[in-house]
Amino acid sequence: MTKEDVLRESSEGDSVRGCYSFIPCNSDRPVIHQVASAPMPSDCEFSFFDPNDPLCQEVLQDPQTTVPELFAVLRQWVPQVQRNISIIGNEILKRGCGVNDRDGLTDMTLLHYCCKAGAPGIGDAESAAGFARQLLSLGAEPSLRSRWTNMNALHYAAYFDVPPLIQVVLQASQPGEVDSTCSDFDFGTALHIAASNLCTSAVRCLLELGANPAFKFLRSGCPSSRNPSLGNIHIHIQTHTHTLRTI
Repeated sequence: MTKEDVLRESSEGDSVRGCYSFIPCNSDRPVIHQVASAPMPSDCEFSFFDPNDPLCQEVLQDPQTTVPELFAVLRQWVPQVQRNISIIGNEILKRGCGVNDRDGLTDMTLLHYCCKAGAPGIGDAESAAGFARQLLSLGAEPSLRSRWTNMNALHYAAYFDVPPLIQVVLQASQPGEVDSTCSDFDFGTALHIAASNLCTSAVRCLLELGANPAFKFLRSGCPSSRNPSLGNIHIHIQTHTHTLRTI
């Protein structure tokens, strides 16, 4: 899907960018949206937003429901929300949200949320990867980082162990981005992040896509000398590198 496809579908009333838009979309100047609470039906019997519930569907499709409110929905770490990232995300886009706009609370973009939404046991990796491709076709920038975590889309995908998102993000990234570092993880790469969380699927995927297993933390050289909890990172990387070589 290209930008032209989306605009063409919009003129035909497609759900990607529908008939209502409240925010002028300017890809050159992304917006940081104010913080709001998640909108809940008045007689809702549960504490989280469920897009499959008819009452929640009414709220989701109501043009008066705002972008900040829908970002608040995306922050709910429950399967009902994360497995419907494309439905909620497209409702956000309908309201004129720029593809690189940010949630005012987390400073995360839709692509960042998408990389989280594929987490095993919580989300749907293939559905999230499909929505990520849509966002990238609309101009989502994979190198953008949250100001609070300094993590980019690849770092989130590695942290949450989502190989399909790792592949999609790296296909859209500049050469060398596979080894981009993150200050919140002692300037480790996505490979360090995945190994420190024992995200074996992400480690394997990153190594197959060219991540450097010899890359050391920029701040302290050996990670174990700085943070004992990360002392086995290189052991995990070496183990999975050896596994790949024997396959």
